[in-house]
Amino acid sequence: MTGAQQRVLTVAFLSPGPDDPWENRLTAAASTHPFCHAELYFESINQSFSIQSGEKAGFRVKNLSNPNYRLVSILVSNKEYEASLEFCRTVASQDIAFDERGMWLSWFPSIVCCAPCQPNSQTRGSTFCSKIISEALQFAGLHEVEHIYPSATTPSDLYACMKGSMRIACNSVPFKRHALMMTPSL
Repeated sequence: MTGAQQRVLTVAFLSPGPDDPWENRLTAAASTHPFCHAELYFESINQSFSIQSGEKAGFRVKNLSNPNYRLVSILVSNKEYEASLEFCRTVASQDIAFDERGMWLSWFPSIVCCAPCQPNSQTRGSTFCSKIISEALQFAGLHEVEHIYPSATTPSDLYACMKGSMRIACNSVPFKRHALMMTPSL
């Protein structure tokens, strides 16, 4: 991949704070990696795509300034970037609801009987954060997630896939880059 063909795709993983809902704190405490939420950040539109409890899947303007976010940025081809963005745009137009039951079942892959047979978010009409982000990344053809079953993927599982990528990029989000530029030099 040449430099002109590379884009940066960032997955943001959120660790809950002490005042977050108990479900978020429990999820993080029971995880190998202490995350309760995942989002897919598109710098080209300065928005993140995901879903949260009580909301529909979609884009939100976010600057990811919360210090509890851990960002994993990878270099992708323009085709992979555009495919993941197009998938997210399509899902955002479909009024897909939050799937609380599916989220809790993702912790028990053996109960999510025959995980490959589970309907995708669009067919089911509902989803949870790590499932829809996994589906977006798989739709784009990212090899980092080709082996996982989105319906059995927690934010911690998704982080484990992404953190070991050979395509990790040293990157940040515009908010953090601006803050760094405003810091007086020593």
